[in-house]
Amino acid sequence: MILVPLKEPGVLYEEKVRRSLEELEGDYHSFLNQTFIEELHQANVISSNGVVLLMKIRSAIEDLDQFRWNVEDFLTDNNWYEIRNFVFKVFLSELK
Repeated sequence: MILVPLKEPGVLYEEKVRRSLEELEGDYHSFLNQTFIEELHQANVISSNGVVLLMKIRSAIEDLDQFRWNVEDFLTDNNWYEIRNFVFKVFLSELK
């Protein structure tokens, strides 16, 4: 989710990133849904800190200009970079 995809031999990287963006759009509506996030917390799948971070990710994506949903911006734009940092923080917070 949201991280830069790995390169694969024989696969155009631009196409791989484009598919990741499409997948992320679906994840935004399903996995980053506030109700779903709260259910994960109630089931002890994620911590309170994880909930806060996931909501920050949702909010940052929501605030992102729709014109930033392209391959070049996904790889280079500071807003996307900030979103990826939130993702790393979620992973790290849940390791404890």
